[in-house]
Amino acid sequence: MIGSASSAAEGARMICARKPAVALVDVDLGDGSGTDLAKAMANEAPQTAIVLYTGSISSAVIERAANSGARALVLKTAPLQHVVDAIRAAADGRDYVDRSLASLPCRRGGQGTRKTSPREGQILGLLAHGYKTEQIAGELFLSPETVQTHVRNATRKLGARGRLHAVILALVNDEIDLPAH
Repeated sequence: MIGSASSAAEGARMICARKPAVALVDVDLGDGSGTDLAKAMANEAPQTAIVLYTGSISSAVIERAANSGARALVLKTAPLQHVVDAIRAAADGRDYVDRSLASLPCRRGGQGTRKTSPREGQILGLLAHGYKTEQIAGELFLSPETVQTHVRNATRKLGARGRLHAVILALVNDEIDLPAH
């Protein structure tokens, strides 16, 4: 650990000064929100991947997290290994969504109409698990370009702003289930 901050302002100063590869940021900070800090750091310290850490499981918090520019989202109630996985994924430039989100009560469920194809959902599920494009391509016997096309299509269909946002929207809308492995 290179430091600990008790406020958004202190966290921003620390991230900008120390330029860590990854910062684990609580969503609820004393003087602001971790999602706002993540948005600010996306512009001021783009070299730092933000992992948001939250105890709140509301769809509003999850949506703000997805729109924050953070690389990963992990729940405080999740096993420590999920936090480690999120940090490692973010450090490697990958997105990560905590597998515990698969059982959230805010999932809409039963909507009946999917926006994504089964293959797009499968790929989003693997992205949520922290797989890189090349790993997904190898596992599904596709080219990396085909995987990227599926991700682009799913992102567009879901009205998402990026890959992490697409994964979270797909999860909340029961478009995907997170892999168990």
